[in-house]
Amino acid sequence: MKYSIRSMAARDIDQVLALEKSIPEVPHWGFSAYKQRLSENGAGFIAESDGHLLGFSIAKQVVNVCELESIAVTPEARGQGGGKALFHAVVEWAQLRSAVRLELEVRASNHRAIRFYDRMGMRREGLRRQYYSFPEEDAVLMGMPLSTGGKLS
Repeated sequence: MKYSIRSMAARDIDQVLALEKSIPEVPHWGFSAYKQRLSENGAGFIAESDGHLLGFSIAKQVVNVCELESIAVTPEARGQGGGKALFHAVVEWAQLRSAVRLELEVRASNHRAIRFYDRMGMRREGLRRQYYSFPEEDAVLMGMPLSTGGKLS
């Protein structure tokens, strides 16, 4: 599948919300939360093909740390490089803003995502007990340095 990556804009949020609702393991936010992330030290990226949304990522920067807050790819587009491209877009954005570290939390039961982040060079660094709700679940904390560029495979 051929796709392109571009910056997320406010006009994309309704499509992002529809995709997010179809993927239970991603965080579920409202329109205003996405809009805020796009305007306050944050950025989002869209993966699309022929104008169809295939996935998105969203991140924010706090001082010199980039927090990857969400990355999602439609089930039919998984395993075709879209997630990897979205991850790299966040890393490149963070490095341009002089971030030295990338961090995230992921549901402990989301083994597919944990394996993906492992392949991207992130390391498991801890556990946050009962971090998620609906259902209540622990979060695996993952991180990687960006000062040396991380492992962008």
